[in-house]
Amino acid sequence: MSQHSRRLTAALLTAAGLTAVAGVGATPAAAVRGGSATTSQAAPFTVMLKNPDAPAGADSAWCGGTLVAPDKVLTAAHCVTNAPRPLSMTVVGGRTDRLSAAGQERRVTAVKLDPRYTSDLVHDAAVLTLDKPLPYKPLRVATDKDAALYATGRTATVYGWGLTDGATQGRVLKKATLTLSPLAACEPYSNTTDTTLKVCGTSAKGKGDSICPGDSGGPLVADGVLIGIVSTGNKYCDAQYPVSVFTKVSTVAPALGLR
Repeated sequence: MSQHSRRLTAALLTAAGLTAVAGVGATPAAAVRGGSATTSQAAPFTVMLKNPDAPAGADSAWCGGTLVAPDKVLTAAHCVTNAPRPLSMTVVGGRTDRLSAAGQERRVTAVKLDPRYTSDLVHDAAVLTLDKPLPYKPLRVATDKDAALYATGRTATVYGWGLTDGATQGRVLKKATLTLSPLAACEPYSNTTDTTLKVCGTSAKGKGDSICPGDSGGPLVADGVLIGIVSTGNKYCDAQYPVSVFTKVSTVAPALGLR
C-alpha cells in the first residue's frame, strides 16, 4: 500500500471523525450511503452511542453498536479511544429516528478494548458494559465455526444512522446489502491484506452503497449472525470510493470474552 493510501486510512476514523482535541469538536455521526430505510423493530440489536462531549448544538450521536447480550454492546475500539470521556457515553436502543425520544437509554459503566488494538485500526473492537440490561433481542457473534459466512461472494447487511450522501444528514436507521469481496477491492482503506483481521464489503455495480464517516461500530450481519464491525471506509460519503471495511468479529470475539 502506498504512503498516500496509509495516510488516508489513518485519517479516516469513521465513527468519531475528529475528536475534541486541539480545539476541534467531535463530528456528528454519519451513516449508510444508499441502501434503504429500516426500523429498530426490524433490527432490534442495533444501538446508537451518544457522546455528551459533542459541540453545543450538534447531534450527540457518535457511533453505532450491536447488542450482543442484554447488558453488552460490541462496537469499534476507536469509538471509545476517540471519545474524550468514554464512560460518559450513553447507549440507545429501540430508536429508529435518531432525533426522537423513542427507545431506552443506558449508561456505560465499563469498557474493554481488544488488547491487540492499534491506532491503524487492527483489532478495532471494544465491548461496553451497560448499567442495566436493554429489553431488545441481542445478536449472536460469529465464531471460528462460522467461516462459511465470510466466503467471498456472499452478501451481508450493514446498519447505521446519519449522513446519506455527501453532507446530507439523514434521520432514520438505514441498511444496505453488500457483497463480501477480497480486501484488495477495498483499497485505499483496507490497510491490510490479512483476511483473518478485516472484511471488505462492496456494492452492486452502479449502486455505490457503503458505510460513511460516523457509521463506525455498527453491525455487519449475515444469516442472523454478527460477522463484522464497521471500522473504516468511504471517507467523503461519495461515489469515489464506495467501500466498507469491517473488523472480523470471529477474530476479536475470544479476546473480548464473547462466545
